Amino acid sequence: MEISNSSRSLHGVRGEPRERAIMDAVVELIAEVGYERISMDSIAARARASKTTIYRRWADKAELVADALRRRAEGDVATPPDTGSIRGDLLANAEAIATSIAGSGGPSFLGLVEGIRDDPVLRELVRRQIDTASERFGATLIEHARARGEHIHAKRVAAVFGLMVSQFFLGALLRSGETGAHERGRLVDDILLPLLTE
Repeated sequence: MEISNSSRSLHGVRGEPRERAIMDAVVELIAEVGYERISMDSIAARARASKTTIYRRWADKAELVADALRRRAEGDVATPPDTGSIRGDLLANAEAIATSIAGSGGPSFLGLVEGIRDDPVLRELVRRQIDTASERFGATLIEHARARGEHIHAKRVAAVFGLMVSQFFLGALLRSGETGAHERGRLVDDILLPLLTE
């Protein structure tokens, strides 16, 4: 099954607000109860929409969740700013990734753990979103460093972002919360910065 990237909207004058309500319901429910515990019934009830309306647009829960998370990722992920140094940029990226993984009032990857394990469609969606965000953040990091005349091992950037994602995901999973600023700083100073600059 392919992840839906269609721009189709629901029919009728209320189509766009109704679709937005459904997307919001999915995001809220994942944050509250996790992927496995939500159903098309609970989504319909939260969005005050009929299941017929939902099934007219999405074939099943996996496709609906994939679409909602794709839209949220595309709309909410801000590129970290140029902080003036490689270290500062790494810290800004680390904070953005840690927040995304642990969640901040919205859907977190932690709420999708069981679904990622059991649902290949969802697993592929999450993998693509992580890869896309890492490529985007990594390209910006390289651009900032080169513009400042700083030396950086560009070929190691992908590995650095992979390490960040893995470390923060495991930390959030085991500690049930976002990795703290002190831990992020140690990761940057002891491992990531040396990898990129030495």
